[in-house]
Amino acid sequence: MKLSVWTSLVLLVCLSGPCIATVVRKLTLLGPYGNHTLGDYVDFSSAWGLDYGNPNPKIRKSYDFIVVGAGPAGCSVANHLSENPDVTVLLLELGKAEIAPTQDIPSGFLFQTATDYNFGYLSQPQTKGCQGLINKQCAFHHGRGLGGSTIINNMIYTRGNWRDFDGWNASGNPGWSYREVLPYFIKAENANLRDFGNNGFHGKDGYLSVEDIPYRSRLASTFIQSAEMAGLPYIDYNTMDQLGSSYIQSNTKRGIRWTAARALLNPIRNRKNLHVLTRAWATKVLIDKSKVAYGVVYTRDKKTYTVKAKREVILSAGAFGSAKLLMLSGVGPKSHLQDLGIDVIKDLPVGETLYEHPGVLGPVFLVTKPIDNNINFESLITLPNIIKYLFGQGPFTSAFTETVGYVKSPVSPYPDDPDWPDLEIILSALQIGDDPTTAGRTYFRVNDGIRESYFRPLFHTRAFMYLPLLMHSRSKGSIKLKSTNPYDHPLFNYTYFDDDRDLQALVYAIKEAIRITGQKPFIDIGVEQYTRKLPGCEEFEFNSDDYWRCYVRTLTGSYYHYVGTCKMGPKSDPSAVVDARLRVYGVEKLRVVDIGIVPRPPSAHTAAMAYMIGDKGSDMIKEDNDLA
Repeated sequence: MKLSVWTSLVLLVCLSGPCIATVVRKLTLLGPYGNHTLGDYVDFSSAWGLDYGNPNPKIRKSYDFIVVGAGPAGCSVANHLSENPDVTVLLLELGKAEIAPTQDIPSGFLFQTATDYNFGYLSQPQTKGCQGLINKQCAFHHGRGLGGSTIINNMIYTRGNWRDFDGWNASGNPGWSYREVLPYFIKAENANLRDFGNNGFHGKDGYLSVEDIPYRSRLASTFIQSAEMAGLPYIDYNTMDQLGSSYIQSNTKRGIRWTAARALLNPIRNRKNLHVLTRAWATKVLIDKSKVAYGVVYTRDKKTYTVKAKREVILSAGAFGSAKLLMLSGVGPKSHLQDLGIDVIKDLPVGETLYEHPGVLGPVFLVTKPIDNNINFESLITLPNIIKYLFGQGPFTSAFTETVGYVKSPVSPYPDDPDWPDLEIILSALQIGDDPTTAGRTYFRVNDGIRESYFRPLFHTRAFMYLPLLMHSRSKGSIKLKSTNPYDHPLFNYTYFDDDRDLQALVYAIKEAIRITGQKPFIDIGVEQYTRKLPGCEEFEFNSDDYWRCYVRTLTGSYYHYVGTCKMGPKSDPSAVVDARLRVYGVEKLRVVDIGIVPRPPSAHTAAMAYMIGDKGSDMIKEDNDLA
């Protein structure tokens, strides 16, 4: 029985919300979610979302700590600081709590970025990349709401390479070596992995669910077999070995999206010393003449409020939000702030470093033999698949990014280390043309001409694509304030492929994807390369380097892994904003604890790192405030 897309979405909302399916699925979610009873799901708020305590707490005049931003790091800081009942914590989040049951469904991730849980940022129009995207702008997706980007992301859990952290440590950031951060990753995890759960690198008792995706298409196992034949061994990429291939480890629990708020705020919703205030837009950090942070100004329901911090103000608003708030508060590049008429409290290079992981949408392959019924998005939406989802099974438990391979390009920034990959090649079990709704258009921003002429002809064909990602990008940008209006989006000065080696690395990734897909296991299931030329690249010989360079420039992928805007580094580093204990240079009682402190492009997606930074930053705050 097939259903229309929108009818099926309504049915999924019902079945994953206040209907009987809520009881079936949610009563099974124990562990860090809490041992709930049926009574926990009777009222409207808990049936249609998660309970985070009083949504309108009576705000005190002052708290020990004010945390701005409820992404992975902010949720972690709020949780860990409020463990002490004598410590008061206020968590300010400009977005709202997750309330739509469809947010639980991993396969619905494309739809999340089209909601107001996404800031909807865009790059400036590009000249070297994003040429086949709407207005030549790449999407800079950035989550807002309790959970931050974990509400809208693809749930891929990758910690990074041990060399990343040892590099941070060696560059003047003591305490951040792999040996010192690994315990935080392990402690946070509640891992359920088929092959790697007992190898000593994964935890079982943490707040963060990490699991193998319950559903795997035939393509997933075929990729692993083919990658091994191509010289990429089967590995656990979250250990010290990253060069190889593996199934994706996901921040889901029995097929349900596991957001930062679900993991870290819902279990502590009854703590009296923690107030979580949503729809509260922080507009300024209050800093006195002695350069000591003492509070925050925020707006809510068109009113302005001031709240004071007795111990510290902690910014966890993400790479963009924290940098923007610092600059609005007078902490940033002197000339930029003066141009906007902002009183300069501390001249620091806030926002002057911005790294992203550029990527590409393809190459695309056809499957000419029957392997499953996953022809397109519509073919997935059947009553049997919906029923399977209620029991944590079937394709709705997957975001269709199933497997990954790590390879090293000839233009890697680290040529002397043959075991440090710079490219991640993700297999997506579907392709862009499989989505008949506007969600994919919002997510990838592929223009209508390319979408209709290149991808749409595959709508009734079993096809899939790769999503190569460059981890060690050289192209560097910055962000600035557009104005002194705190509600204006920042200006992004980032040019994709400003360094041509980034482009060449992704061409190498495409050729590696083709090489892997040319192995016997893929051939046995009838996989063939899609040979239609991409519009705009017709002049080049198909499969030549020039063709793939054109392809990457046209179908540029953005993976919204932004780092460096509040860079961590020693005082001698002129590009550093915070020290190794995440304290803002020159301003007392003010820290940045989020992914913006990462000093260079990491060998990872950023969610796992953000959790670790929040956990480690919490310990530092406790130690420095004699609360340990």
